[in-house]
Amino acid sequence: MAVFTERGFEKAGVAAVARRAGVTTGAIYSRWSGKQELMLDALDLVMSEQLDALLSADSALSATDILSSLGADLVARNSAADALVAEALVIARRDPDFRDMLSRRMAEHEKRLALVIDDGKLAGVIDPALDTGAIVTLCHAISIGFAMFGSVDRGLPAADEWSAVIERLITAASPSPAAARPEAGPH
Repeated sequence: MAVFTERGFEKAGVAAVARRAGVTTGAIYSRWSGKQELMLDALDLVMSEQLDALLSADSALSATDILSSLGADLVARNSAADALVAEALVIARRDPDFRDMLSRRMAEHEKRLALVIDDGKLAGVIDPALDTGAIVTLCHAISIGFAMFGSVDRGLPAADEWSAVIERLITAASPSPAAARPEAGPH
């Protein structure tokens, strides 16, 4: 990942990646067909690391806890990860094949997040009237936006202020009290 973020995708050679990793180019090519696949796998790690930890088998977090953690942690950015995301988006803009591969990878991550949201709907903590795809899109748009902010060293809000905003968004996605109450039947 470091070679891609330091040199950019175009200038990052497989040999440099192999040297940095302490392996041969043969070892790289035995696992990946080229730089694009290698870049996508590095991006997969960046995109899934936090969600994987939150969804680990020993974790009993609710959907709202998971979304809250994902959202609140956005202000604790990893500059290398941000650079990798930015680089991938630039490549995708220029290279239709890479765009298609990136789109498929993102769709896999979206499915995982959609399952969390759907679980929240079933548990009654996320309003079932809200479209799951729209919530997933909002989550990704905010995350990608933070990666772009990281690329240009934009100031970020204080962690507690950002957490308050995330909590407000999650509360807004909760079912209304009237919708959560079962309808009273005839007496």
